[in-house]
Amino acid sequence: MFIECDNKKFYKRYIVTGFLFVGILGTLFHFVYDWCRQARLIGLFVPVNESTWEHMKLVYFPMLLCMAVFVRKFDVHWLLGNLIGTWLIPVMFYTYNGILGFGVMALDIINFYVSVLAAFVFVYKTLNAKWSTAACMAIRIGYIAQGILFIACTYNPLTLGIFAEP
Repeated sequence: MFIECDNKKFYKRYIVTGFLFVGILGTLFHFVYDWCRQARLIGLFVPVNESTWEHMKLVYFPMLLCMAVFVRKFDVHWLLGNLIGTWLIPVMFYTYNGILGFGVMALDIINFYVSVLAAFVFVYKTLNAKWSTAACMAIRIGYIAQGILFIACTYNPLTLGIFAEP
């Protein structure tokens, strides 16, 4: 279901609140696994190591929670915005690492916040977008598949670079 939005000013509050919520919660999620004494159940939703894959959870699950708490809908523009923010993390990380040849923690932190910002800018810019039924279905399937992959690959990572710890 798509939210028809004639009052973008009203929805700006959701976007700003959501950005702050996901930014703060994502930052806290980085430490939750250790705070919870490495509880396996908690690890399904928060990073369990320093791999790029695990850091993608810092956007995905906090934004999912944001949708449930603030928006109370899982419209395709929110789902796609979340996927965009989630996948910007490895895109920007590997881009700057490829250019510099090494990682920089400050850039990793900036990467996270830029990814969250991009997710919410996308949501805001597409509030009145019309989506075909096929596009909606593809986005929903992709979103659910991403969540399943996070859970399935947490303790059984594939032998790909994105799952390796730097």
